[in-house]
Amino acid sequence: MKNIIAIDYGERYVGLALKKQSINSAYAYKVLDSKSLDVLDEIKQTLIDHEIDEIVIGYPIGLNSHQTRMSNVVDEFIENDLKSITTIPIHKVDERMTSKLTNDKTIRNDDLAALEILNSHLKND
Repeated sequence: MKNIIAIDYGERYVGLALKKQSINSAYAYKVLDSKSLDVLDEIKQTLIDHEIDEIVIGYPIGLNSHQTRMSNVVDEFIENDLKSITTIPIHKVDERMTSKLTNDKTIRNDDLAALEILNSHLKND
């Protein structure tokens, strides 16, 4: 069993979820707002604090199964940012529909989307 972080990457908000080897179930961890903090520093510190062995990141594929503008944004984030702070294995997971978990637009649910991404990965792993 590994310590795994899931990332729901957005241009402003980034949701995080964790699966710790010492805990039976994954859980929503936090939502990062890129306008108020350095997202990469927060992720790097989380990797260290939770002794993360694996990174899972939501990959936004269009409903027609083609790459989207956001797919390219996530690819750039992985290549230019994540890989600059860690050598931990990174896995992309199809995230279609995970950001649509609630209809309440006043609530940030990016951490819940990250949790869905993580659960999807765990089911298929």
